[in-house]
Amino acid sequence: MAKRKLTHQQKRRVRSQRQDRSSTDAGASKNKKSEHTLLGKEQTGLIITSFGKRVLVESETGEHYQCAIRQHLGKLVAGDRVIWQTDIEANTGVVNSVLPRTHELSRPGFRGQTRMVAANIDFIGIVMPVLPGIHPDMIDRYLVAANQLDIPAIIIINKVDLLSNEEDWEAIAALLEPYDTLNIEILPASTLSQTGLDELRTFMNGKNSVFVGPSGAGKSSLINALIPDLHIRVGALSEATGLGKHTTTNSILYHLPPLDNTQPHGGNLIDSPGIRQFSPAPCSLSELEGNYPDFAPYLGGCKYNNCTHSTEPNCAIKKAVEEGNIALSRYQSFQRLLTEFKEDT
Repeated sequence: MAKRKLTHQQKRRVRSQRQDRSSTDAGASKNKKSEHTLLGKEQTGLIITSFGKRVLVESETGEHYQCAIRQHLGKLVAGDRVIWQTDIEANTGVVNSVLPRTHELSRPGFRGQTRMVAANIDFIGIVMPVLPGIHPDMIDRYLVAANQLDIPAIIIINKVDLLSNEEDWEAIAALLEPYDTLNIEILPASTLSQTGLDELRTFMNGKNSVFVGPSGAGKSSLINALIPDLHIRVGALSEATGLGKHTTTNSILYHLPPLDNTQPHGGNLIDSPGIRQFSPAPCSLSELEGNYPDFAPYLGGCKYNNCTHSTEPNCAIKKAVEEGNIALSRYQSFQRLLTEFKEDT
């Protein structure tokens, strides 16, 4: 069958369409090239905090930039190391990629999702207040998380200036005895009497630390004591992000003052929002047992290999609890976590 010939009008229409497409492609290419030209060179940076769909990036020279995030990157948090570029508008930029994380701390979010708290941390300070009270269950949860991340943690007993007599001290000591037995560092602290602050600075020196704990634990007061010019820094961050001083519910990274003149700063401290409840990453029964080191001497002594240490007979863990070799509070927190993890699967 012979090909149908195009009329002169049809030929003109085809030529016109080709020219339009060519112009559009050239324009898109030019715009893309123009956008690339307007951006600065790629460099590394540190996430100070996130707000909305943007982050505050600290450059290698210490300046702060409001940055958009490439869509494929997902959520970025305080402590993330990133590759970014300056944008055409002053003090703005674009984050192109995130460098591999070492350790990341997360907590439960809405509708069963997890919410990142901090990235690249290597030290956890569990802040527990004398008032309104110390919660061993929350301590255990954070200790499990630290053990999962394989990073050190200490327990900071804050507001010890409120302990007025020897009986108060003895009650706190009894509550903390299981952790003392496990050789976990317990640090009494007070911003009023300055108790424990020098020791805390030494613990955190040169590290990327994060303070965690319930609302009302006094984390902000501790940070104010550790960073004397904090109000100036908060004001600068507020101006840089365009947010009010008390509107953010995200983690914020601060540089600690150096211990001596040989250091640019004394490490980084990430302040995390106070929460009512915290859960470590769900894990198997055997993994959870491994995150309770006081269980170790008795594991393998149960009648059943898959013993959950709850209703099974001849359980070595329950026997150790009855004999006082494992603290009842530790056993109870283990059972609560085990139940939660089962519900998540």
